[in-house]
Amino acid sequence: MHSSFSDMSTPNRIEQNPLAAMAGNSDSDPKRITGRTLEECKKMLYTMFGNRYEVIGSRNFLKGGFFGIGQKEYCEVRYIVKPMPMSSEESFEKNRKDLMEKLAGGNGGALSLSQLANIDKKLEELQNSIDAKLSNISVSSGNSDHASIQKIENLLVQNEFSISYINGIKNKLKSELSVEELDNFDLVQRTVVDWIGKSIQIFPYTPKQPPHVVILVGPTGVGKTTTIAKLAGTLVKNATQKKQPKPKIRMITIDHTRVGAEEQLRRFGALMDVPVDKAESAADVKQIFNAYKSDLDYLFIDTPGYSPNDFENIGKMCGILGIPGMNKDVYLTITASVKARDLVSIIQVYEQFNYDSVIITKCDETSAFGNVLSVLSEKHKPIAYITDGQQVPKKIERASVVKFLTNLNDFYIDRNHIEEVFSEKSEF
Repeated sequence: MHSSFSDMSTPNRIEQNPLAAMAGNSDSDPKRITGRTLEECKKMLYTMFGNRYEVIGSRNFLKGGFFGIGQKEYCEVRYIVKPMPMSSEESFEKNRKDLMEKLAGGNGGALSLSQLANIDKKLEELQNSIDAKLSNISVSSGNSDHASIQKIENLLVQNEFSISYINGIKNKLKSELSVEELDNFDLVQRTVVDWIGKSIQIFPYTPKQPPHVVILVGPTGVGKTTTIAKLAGTLVKNATQKKQPKPKIRMITIDHTRVGAEEQLRRFGALMDVPVDKAESAADVKQIFNAYKSDLDYLFIDTPGYSPNDFENIGKMCGILGIPGMNKDVYLTITASVKARDLVSIIQVYEQFNYDSVIITKCDETSAFGNVLSVLSEKHKPIAYITDGQQVPKKIERASVVKFLTNLNDFYIDRNHIEEVFSEKSEF
């Protein structure tokens, strides 16, 4: 790990005194704070100091584990706290006192009549000058945001949206809403919720000619095998409910890295009366596809999970799936609690699969979706499905803007309004 500043001491030390820093006018001595990511550290600093902190360096390091095994990555940030501007009244009183002492000092402590006559005029000039300077300080320090913008920023931080996403929302509020509109916080909330909704891209439901090949890729531990079973099981369940013929489905596993992966998929297949095949090469996949394609509606392919840094194995898997003639949808599978920085890496390394959209799993394991929504919005990636829980075929549904918006924490949500604006087809 490399550090952006070289005078750091023990990695896991946290040198901070937020109460003292907030109580005084400034704290120019560098302090340190530690978190899992730089983003997390910045959020903690913002909670303590608002916009008054300044990051002057950061570094990543490994900590914990047993004899170096199972270590986790942390980030240490070095920061200072900017001075808090005086209020107009405090500055006026200070300058008034200085002026009185100056005037009295040159006359043995006594003021002349002419000096007394000029005091009111000088004080008025000083007050005007102080007000102008304080106004400039407020603007330059970033503390001139309207109260509604500050409240919205706090709400977005609580929902774990990224700093870049939050700044984008703030800039839109400043440029598109008047002061009178900003004074109406209900209007501001409704506007921001609409903007968040419009930034969420939903992958459209697009039925394909059989055989429709569905491939799930993504890191280890995101629940690809269970999700494939949920997708296949939902197709069977929907056909039964509609009294339609059961779709002809087959599943393939190429996951030979995880112990029990094949057995798990076979158990799901047995429950749904869906056959499962094993493939270890592109030739295997091609053979199975060609053997059954004339009599299949859906072919689901379960893939192994690799670290985003395992470029070699991810590249090999991409080669295995590169079968010409497949009418396929490829989904990148991620968890709802993935960190923003990790998600950026995952998106980049899996681009080689030309995936169509994203499936977000384990939505029941987090209460804030801001990190995921921020990154997917900035990377222009649509969402197809969301899952929560282990039940098969339950606990999976088409992604919905309304669903994401109604799960925002502490925002006022006008349900009728967002359902009218973001109405979507419910087809699976």
